[in-house]
Amino acid sequence: MTTRKQLIMYGSTVFLISWVLQILAITTTGDVNSAQARPWLAATMLAPTLVTIFFLIKNKSWKTYLLWRPNARILQVCLLAVIVPTLTAFLILIMVQKFGYGKSNWFSFTSTGVDISGGPFLLGVGKQHWITFIFNILITGIVYSIINGMVAAGEEFAWRGFFQQTLMEKFGKLKGIALLGFIWSMWHLPVQLAGYNFLGYEIIGSFVLSPLQMIGASFFFGWLTLSTKSFIPAAIAHGAVNSIQEGIISNIQLEVPMIYQHWIRTAVIVFIGLLFFLLLRKK
Repeated sequence: MTTRKQLIMYGSTVFLISWVLQILAITTTGDVNSAQARPWLAATMLAPTLVTIFFLIKNKSWKTYLLWRPNARILQVCLLAVIVPTLTAFLILIMVQKFGYGKSNWFSFTSTGVDISGGPFLLGVGKQHWITFIFNILITGIVYSIINGMVAAGEEFAWRGFFQQTLMEKFGKLKGIALLGFIWSMWHLPVQLAGYNFLGYEIIGSFVLSPLQMIGASFFFGWLTLSTKSFIPAAIAHGAVNSIQEGIISNIQLEVPMIYQHWIRTAVIVFIGLLFFLLLRKK
């Protein structure tokens, strides 16, 4: 069993190292959204796992909290880990277009199919029937989610693979997962205040939108982890958010300030988080 002091020491170490790396990304490049900042951000994503491994070596009893082993259940759940973030992106796009806030630079929808004008889609671009389009999105989403999930595992081994279990032990399942979402949000604080994710809306993004989004996502990622006893599906879902979801959303051409899209994205993620909160509550 972990003590409160041990958890505080663990969390403080994760934050200290991660924040230092984020601050270096900001100060050495001058632009946290630049290509030069990406190696620093990749190192930041890896930091939680390295800290976790260090503490696991020092406290061997902590290994009982780890949820990491591959198993058959993962294969049943991993498709959902890709589909939910992808559907989230399209729901956000549909709402943006429905409200007249903007349109996609990639997709033109008709009753018979979709005209894809750009993007790294593995089955190509151009006019596609709905079935071909759905298969194209699914295949592309799976491949890029797995690739990006390998990087996201640097976070998820720590967040869902270890820290979630310890917080659940101290605060209960639902409160522990919600608290992890808030901690996860604050872990991003230096780069978000520097304009990462919420450029032009750093304060409201860092202290309102990001916590809501991360708590909502935490219930989804938490459900994936508890359903499989492994952090691997959460890493794939995280990879899907960073690849297929972000790609679709970032290629929306807006006719209104970006804050409108931020609020829509937050509302959709909170709604999905609520659905998985209810599923977790029934477990």
